[in-house]
Amino acid sequence: MRIDPAVAKRVIFNAITRTEIERAFDEPNRIDLDRVNAQQARRILDRIVGYQVSPLLWKRVAGGLSAGRVQSVAVRIVVEREREIRAHVPDEKWTATARMSYDAAAAAKTGPQWFDLLAQRDERDRPPTRRLLNEFLAQHTAVEADLVELDGASFAMGRSSDQTLDMKAYEADLVAMADAIGLEHVQVEITVDPTGKGPAAQVISISGSIADGVTYAVTDTTQKRTTVRPSPPFITSTLQAAASTQLGFGAKRTMRAAQALYEGVRLPKEGQVALITYMRTDSTHVSGEAIEAARTYVDKSCGAPYLPDKPQHYASSDSAQEAHEAIRPTDPTRHPDTLPSSMDEDHRRLYKIIWTRFVTSQMVPAQWDRTEVRIARSDVESGAVFRTTGRTLAFDGFYKISGVPSSDAEQTLPSLPQGQALVPFDLSPKQGFSSPPGRYSEASLIRELEKQGIGRPSTYASTIDVIQRRNYVEKIERAFHPTDLGEVVTDKLVEAFPVLMGVEYTRSLEERLDRIATGTLGWVEMLEDFYGRFSARLETAYEEMTHAKAETQPAPYRCPECGSATMYRFGKNGRFLSCSTYPDCAYGAQIDREGQPRLPERVDVACPADGSPMELRTGRFGPFLASVNYPEIKAVVNLDKKGGIKYPAQPPLVTELACEKCEAPMNLRRGKRGPWLGCSAFPKCRGRMGWKALDEAVVTQLETALAAHEQEHPQVVIMNLSGDQIPEGTPVNDLVLPGGVQELERMDDA
Repeated sequence: MRIDPAVAKRVIFNAITRTEIERAFDEPNRIDLDRVNAQQARRILDRIVGYQVSPLLWKRVAGGLSAGRVQSVAVRIVVEREREIRAHVPDEKWTATARMSYDAAAAAKTGPQWFDLLAQRDERDRPPTRRLLNEFLAQHTAVEADLVELDGASFAMGRSSDQTLDMKAYEADLVAMADAIGLEHVQVEITVDPTGKGPAAQVISISGSIADGVTYAVTDTTQKRTTVRPSPPFITSTLQAAASTQLGFGAKRTMRAAQALYEGVRLPKEGQVALITYMRTDSTHVSGEAIEAARTYVDKSCGAPYLPDKPQHYASSDSAQEAHEAIRPTDPTRHPDTLPSSMDEDHRRLYKIIWTRFVTSQMVPAQWDRTEVRIARSDVESGAVFRTTGRTLAFDGFYKISGVPSSDAEQTLPSLPQGQALVPFDLSPKQGFSSPPGRYSEASLIRELEKQGIGRPSTYASTIDVIQRRNYVEKIERAFHPTDLGEVVTDKLVEAFPVLMGVEYTRSLEERLDRIATGTLGWVEMLEDFYGRFSARLETAYEEMTHAKAETQPAPYRCPECGSATMYRFGKNGRFLSCSTYPDCAYGAQIDREGQPRLPERVDVACPADGSPMELRTGRFGPFLASVNYPEIKAVVNLDKKGGIKYPAQPPLVTELACEKCEAPMNLRRGKRGPWLGCSAFPKCRGRMGWKALDEAVVTQLETALAAHEQEHPQVVIMNLSGDQIPEGTPVNDLVLPGGVQELERMDDA
């Protein structure tokens, strides 16, 4: 039965509370057909792209792939950032850092202690943190400063990526700089880095000792009051970004927890209560009632100095649909600390940042006093001027609730009056290089999608989840790297649909959908225009696009088997190195992200099958150990998740017991907690049988049979080449033999 939209009403509420639901039913809305048409057009667009482009990828790249109007553009953004990083040729920039003591008598002792601290490493082989270094300086009456002026001009020594210099003259300039800041016996050492680009191909280091009698003095101290304003309440993208950086949550985990907070949790005296408003929104608008509740809470809990004279209102982005309020707590008086201890920890932590962000948005700014001190060399007029900065909190403002953010980079400066003498105990000129743009994290990718107007708040989490599950990108140390598959798919889609895959066009589609929602554009007209151009490009792509496996790129290595050139090809597991004469020569090797071959490494492990030496190889599922006679000898030794030796499991005893699910025989194995029974049809069937539920006679019979089976098939023990047992879990990196890595000859070495 069709519903007459002229008669039907739509009830809208953003929070599941009694007040909001009663208000929504008291004020029902008519069904907005323009919004219905916009949503209908969006669904059709997504299905056109997904259902018609995906089969093209199956034919020209690999089976099982998918394309999407938003997901494919998101992958392209990651791919293009990776290519920017690869293409980056750095500029060189020199810095000079001084550590100075304002206690001249202590300076001689402070220096050795400082260098001892720099040499320390923690259990993960990491150097001291910035916080520890700043604490040391504060405890030893010292400051750290950077060279900002030399010979009356701003200090700016370095080379651009395309600049060529007379290196002898350049070395002389470096020595003069080192001499000006107070070093003597200066030596400049230049080494070649074959992997470096531009100036980074020359690694330059400066060494020397601090000359006797070098002193500095404070020439100027300035203070400036700065203001930090609170952030607006969360929208979907900013919530996902904050949860990623503050809590380490992925977008999917964030939205799952937010959904639970919106649907409600059971509180002891109130029953089921929604803790937050609707979590899929692009608007920072907040109802007047909620703002007043937050201001009342601030006034009561913090006092009048923390409450602005007027309510704070925040502007949304131009593309915001304003369909819902910002994400906020339904009741600002419900402090996170009052929630029951039984509450899910993810829900509690997410609620806390939502509550804090909303309440602080109605508080006054925090204020800092920033101090800048200029320090000039005083024993001689060398023109060297250093600068150090620090800041102290003047008024906590909204930090009263959110807490003062820690800043490891900020020093705690002592009182440094003009003329204060300082003695350096460490002067360190250092070569540096400009960095390429950073890879996208989950938070920054969401911000980029929002900035570019791609997708909607409700799609960000699913988009990021899909591109990872499809193996188009992978997250390494919280940063997205495109996979070989992601790059190939992106290139093929850009080749076939240069306009459709463009960020600008994707944004324009969103704008047209917004126009449909406001009634200024017809949805049928928009779809006809899109499909006319799209179908023509699709037909051309089927006719002209070559298969990814047919495309090759030259590689710089010589084939170790026939001496021919090699090239990069694309296969089912990504790019790999192949002989250019294939199929006459079948040599192939996996490669790393830089295109370097992952070649076997000899390890001090004897093959359990024939006693031959083993090699560390990389296969489809990661690293493993195989005999040098592999694949003739098929026995392998697998590694655990930490890269340690994993002993092969003993074969199971096949029993006469039948699986209750599929009636296949049950396998009997001995685990860490004793014998257990699992279906022999695993993984198709995951049936299990309770060991303790068996009759005592059956248990005795099976234990006897298992003991005999284990004696007949003893546990394989892994030995090294000297015949000594290698304990299970031994890191494979500890077993790599020196000089056991095969290297391919490069074409330009011949």
